[in-house]
Amino acid sequence: MKAEKSRENDARTRKRFGWSSKLRACRELLPPFARYLWWLVILVCLALITTAILPLLPLNWWWVRIGDFPRVQLLIGYLVALLGLIPYRRRMLAKVLAGLLIIGVVIQIYWIFPYLPLAPIEVQPAESSDPMSHVRIVTANVLQENKNAGPLLDLVEKEQPDVLVLCEVNERWVNDLSSLKEKFSFHLTYPLDNTYGIALYSNLEVRSAEVRTLVRDDIPSIDAQLRLPSGDEVRLFAVHPNPPRPGESTRKRDAELIIVGREVREDPSAIVLGDLNDVGWSRTTNLFQEVSGLLDPRRGRGLYPTYNANSWIFRYPLDYLFHSDDFRVVKLRILSDIGSDHFPLFVELSREPEAIAEQEGPHLDASDREDAEEAVEAAPSAEPLNPD
Repeated sequence: MKAEKSRENDARTRKRFGWSSKLRACRELLPPFARYLWWLVILVCLALITTAILPLLPLNWWWVRIGDFPRVQLLIGYLVALLGLIPYRRRMLAKVLAGLLIIGVVIQIYWIFPYLPLAPIEVQPAESSDPMSHVRIVTANVLQENKNAGPLLDLVEKEQPDVLVLCEVNERWVNDLSSLKEKFSFHLTYPLDNTYGIALYSNLEVRSAEVRTLVRDDIPSIDAQLRLPSGDEVRLFAVHPNPPRPGESTRKRDAELIIVGREVREDPSAIVLGDLNDVGWSRTTNLFQEVSGLLDPRRGRGLYPTYNANSWIFRYPLDYLFHSDDFRVVKLRILSDIGSDHFPLFVELSREPEAIAEQEGPHLDASDREDAEEAVEAAPSAEPLNPD
């Protein structure tokens, strides 16, 4: 009996000392691991803080302007990083990093808040149900390498738009969409193999339409004058400027948007739409709105991200429609997948002239005019902005 108890005591002793040795080993390893983890947290926080500050700089470098796009994703990243600082909350550096991250949160919310449903709407809901004053518009980037036109044709058949604008069409796409010529009374196509081909299909009367190249010969846009069934005329400008790319500044993209904004500013009724390769909360798009005086129906309704259709996380609103203050919005929604990396955008507008007194576009002040002039310096055809 004594021998058995002795063996049990020996076993407990070995187990105790065995666990003690393991704990000692863990304690010896923990300090280096904890230090490495702390440094990793510091580096991640500094990187995130940099993404909040860089886009505030008045620079056109692509790696600066690209920070305008993922503001929602960065906001989530800041909140996760703040949670990661909780174990180190007693350290002074952790408190400093937390303060800077909170500033980053405020910056991102400042830019994206106008597009959240909590914000005031910029464009009023339509009050008129008169179909003669309504126009149904679909704009879509088809993705040049996408070889299946079927989903797009099915979507057009379902939505029955009055106006259809397509980006990234080449000769193959125009041929695959040949049936649209029977569906629409007017079509103007300018296919290219550089992903900047553009096309306009319309069942509204087209008073005039031309393909224009504003800043680069290989990046066209379409400038058209349409007549609604009510008899009212509206200018439609379809654009697809080039995106921020490594090794390139965004000056030409910015210049094209500002030139278009300047051209439509004096039009009593105008619509600008397409794949802008920019987000609504960027400095450039805000400047475009101030120069053009056009309204954004997304404001106060939602982000409506159209790109990237292949990702659930990294999605941004790149496809837009802006319009003059004589329109109210009937419907605004993202359409189903057509095999592209962009979702199509559907907007139905109602022309209601009385809305002019109740909704007003942004104003162009002296400082904004100077910024706009600087933005168009890269475009040889640019002319001085006219004062208000």
